Amino acid sequence: MLNTEYGIFDGDKWERICQICFKQKYEEQVYLEIKATPGDFGIEGFTRTGKAFQCYCPDEHYTKEELYDKQRDKITQDLGKLKTFETQLKRRLGDTLIKHWYFVTPEYSRNEIIAHCTKKKDEIRALNLSIIDNANFEVIPTDIDFLTPYITTALGVTNHKIDITPAEAISEEEKLKWKGKEISLVEHAQRKHALRFTQDANNVDKKVDDLTEQSVKHFLNGNIILKRWENDYPEDFEKFIKIKSQFEEKVIEECMFPTDNNNERLKEIKANLFSKIKESFPFLEETMVTNLCNQVMADWIMRCPIDFE
Repeated sequence: MLNTEYGIFDGDKWERICQICFKQKYEEQVYLEIKATPGDFGIEGFTRTGKAFQCYCPDEHYTKEELYDKQRDKITQDLGKLKTFETQLKRRLGDTLIKHWYFVTPEYSRNEIIAHCTKKKDEIRALNLSIIDNANFEVIPTDIDFLTPYITTALGVTNHKIDITPAEAISEEEKLKWKGKEISLVEHAQRKHALRFTQDANNVDKKVDDLTEQSVKHFLNGNIILKRWENDYPEDFEKFIKIKSQFEEKVIEECMFPTDNNNERLKEIKANLFSKIKESFPFLEETMVTNLCNQVMADWIMRCPIDFE
C-alpha cells in the first residue's frame, strides 16, 4: 500500500482509479481497456495512437529500497509478456503499434527506475516484435501526477476518501523563521493559551509554550494542505472558505460573552468545527478533517476570532 497526497491505495484501488482516468484522459485517442481475464498480457489498456499502460501499486508497505526492487521487477516481468503474448496482443491491437509503454504507479522514490526503463526499452527494441514501433518505442515511468486532473473525478466515482496531508511536517527552521516574522500572532497565542489554565495550575509557562508551538505547527502544516487543496480541488476549497467564514462569525459572537471555563469553550468550538467540516466534506479522510480543523483553530487563536474575556 502507498500513502499519497490523495489517500492510501492498494493494487485493486489503484488500478480502478487508473482505468477511470485513462478513459477520460485518452477518450479522443480511443482508449481500450484490456481485462485481466482470460490472461494478463503485460498491458492493462492502450490507445489507437500507440500508448500502452501498465498499473502497479503494492498491497503491502515497503521501504524505498524494497519498493524500487518491486517496481523494477514488475517492469521487467510485464515487458517480458509483450514477447510471450505477442500473438494474443496482436489480435487485440490490430494495426496499432505500441510506441510508449507507461508504467503508472503512485510514486517511484529512486531515479534508478528511469535507468532501468531505458535499459528495458533497448532490450524490447532488439526483439523486433510485430506489435512494437521500434523507431519510437519508449518505456516511461509515471507517478500519481500523471493522472491529474482526472483523478479528482475518479476518486469521487469510487468513493475513495481524500487525504492530501503532506508526507513531511514543517521543519523547525521554517517554524522559527515564521515566528520571527509574526511575533504579534505568537504573542496572541501565548496569551490565549495562558487563559486556558486555572489559577492553581502547575508549570503553566512550560505548558503555554508547548501549546503555542503546537498552534504554530498546526497553522503552517495546515497552510500546505490548503494550498494543495486550492490547486487540485478549487470548488471544494472555495466551499471550505465560505463555511469557515460563516463559522468564524458565530465564534466571534460566542466569545463576546464570559465563561467560567475558557478551555471547555475552546474544546466545544473545536468539536463543533470538526463536525461541520466532516459533515460538509464526507469524502475527506478523518486525518485530513482533523488537520483542517487544527489549522482553523490555530488561525483563530492567533488572529483573535477566538478570544477570552
